[in-house]
Amino acid sequence: MTGGGRWLASFLLTTVLPILAFAVLAWLSHGSAWAWALAALAFALVAGIRSRQLSMLSQWLESPDDSRDADADRGGGEVLAKLGRRLRDDARSRETVEARLRSFREAMDAVPDGLVIVDAAHRIHWGNRAASHHLGIRLPRDAGVIIEHLVRAPGFAEYLAASDAGVPFVLQSPAARTRVYTVRVLPLGERNKLLVSIDVTDARRVDSMRSTFVANVSHELRTPLTVVSGFLEHFVDDGVLDAEQRRQFARLMSDQTARMLTLVDDLLTLSRLEADDAPASEEDVDMADLLAQLLAEGQSLSDGRHRLEVNCQGPAVRGNRKELHSAFGNLVSNAIRYTPAGGSIRIEWSVGDGDGAGTFSVCDSGVGIAAEHLPRVTERFYRVDRGRSRETGGTGLGLAIVKHILLRHQASLAIESEVGHGSTFRVVFPSWRLQPAD
Repeated sequence: MTGGGRWLASFLLTTVLPILAFAVLAWLSHGSAWAWALAALAFALVAGIRSRQLSMLSQWLESPDDSRDADADRGGGEVLAKLGRRLRDDARSRETVEARLRSFREAMDAVPDGLVIVDAAHRIHWGNRAASHHLGIRLPRDAGVIIEHLVRAPGFAEYLAASDAGVPFVLQSPAARTRVYTVRVLPLGERNKLLVSIDVTDARRVDSMRSTFVANVSHELRTPLTVVSGFLEHFVDDGVLDAEQRRQFARLMSDQTARMLTLVDDLLTLSRLEADDAPASEEDVDMADLLAQLLAEGQSLSDGRHRLEVNCQGPAVRGNRKELHSAFGNLVSNAIRYTPAGGSIRIEWSVGDGDGAGTFSVCDSGVGIAAEHLPRVTERFYRVDRGRSRETGGTGLGLAIVKHILLRHQASLAIESEVGHGSTFRVVFPSWRLQPAD
C-alpha cells in the first residue's frame, strides 16, 4: 500500500468511523436531527483542526524553527515535527557538502598549476585561480565559453581536437608574453576533459643559463688551447725555430696553460659552493691577521705599483677562514688589476655604531665601473671590458665566487663605483657573526 493509501485508511479509522458511530448512537437515542447535527459539528471541528494545521505548516515552511515544532507537537501535529527534523538534517548535510566544496575550491586555487574542465564541445565548466593567470580565463564570466575563443595561440585548437595529446602544447601567456606554459589534456569521465597548464618559464631560463654557461666555458678554454696548439705545431718541425723563439713560445704556452688551470680551479670552486648551502666548518677568524695576509699578497701582486693601506678596527668574525680569504682576496686582486700604476687601494674592517654589523671594504682609485654594469658584475663570465679582463688574467668567475661565499655566510655585497674615480666594494656581515668584544 502506498503512503497516500495508508494515510487515507488511517483517516477513515481514526476520524470518520468514530464520527459515524456517534451519529448512529444519536440517531437511535434522539432521532435523525440530532444525528445529523452531531455529525456536522464533528466534521466541522475536524476541518477546523486540519485547517489550523495546514496554516501552521504554511507558516513553518516559510521560516521553520523549533518553537513551532513544539507547538505542533502539543497540537497533535507529529508529522510537522518529523518534517522539521528531516529538514534540519538535510540543511546540516547541505552545509557539510558546501563546506567540503569550498575547501576543495580553496585547495584547487592553491595549486600552482592551472586546471580547467571543458566538455566535449570545449565549453568551459570550471577553472582554478592559476588558470586565470596562465590562460586568461575569468570565471564565472567565461563559464560556457569555448576555450579556443579565449586562448588564441596558433595550433591550440588543432591540439585540443587531436585524438592523441600525449605531447604537451607550449604557449605564452595572453596576459604576460614573458611567461611560457605547457598545456596537457587529460580525459575526465566519458565526455569531459581536464586541461593542465604548467609554468615552465624558470625551467627554460635555467636551461638557457646552462647553455650559456657551457658556451662561455668552451669559449674561454678555446682561446688558450688554440694558442698552445699553434705553438706546438712549430715545435714539431725541427729547424724552424731557434732557441730564443722556442723559449719565448714555451713561456707563452706556460702562461696559457696556467690560465686554463686557473679557470678550471675557479669552475670547481664555484661548483662546490653552489652545491653546498653552508660552509664546511666555521671558526672565529682573526680579521687583523687575515687583513695582514691580504696586504702581503696584494703587495706581491702589485709589485710596488700601488699604495696599499690597511685599517682593522673590529673583532673576529665567525666563518670559514679559507672561503673568506678567497672572497676577500678576489676583491683585493680585482682592485689591483683595475687600478693604474700610482693609484691607491684601502682595505678596511670595522663595526657599525647603529646595528653592530661588521663591514669589510676595499676602496680603489681605479678605472671604475659604469652604472649599467653594476647589477651584473657578479654574474659568471660577465665582463665590463673583455679585452682588459683577459689582459689582467681574469677568468670572469671571481665576483661570482665572492657572491656565493657571502651567501653562505649570510653577508651582503654592496658596490659603489664611478667611471674614472674608482670603486668601493663593501661586504656587510650580520652582528651575530661577530665575536663579542672582551
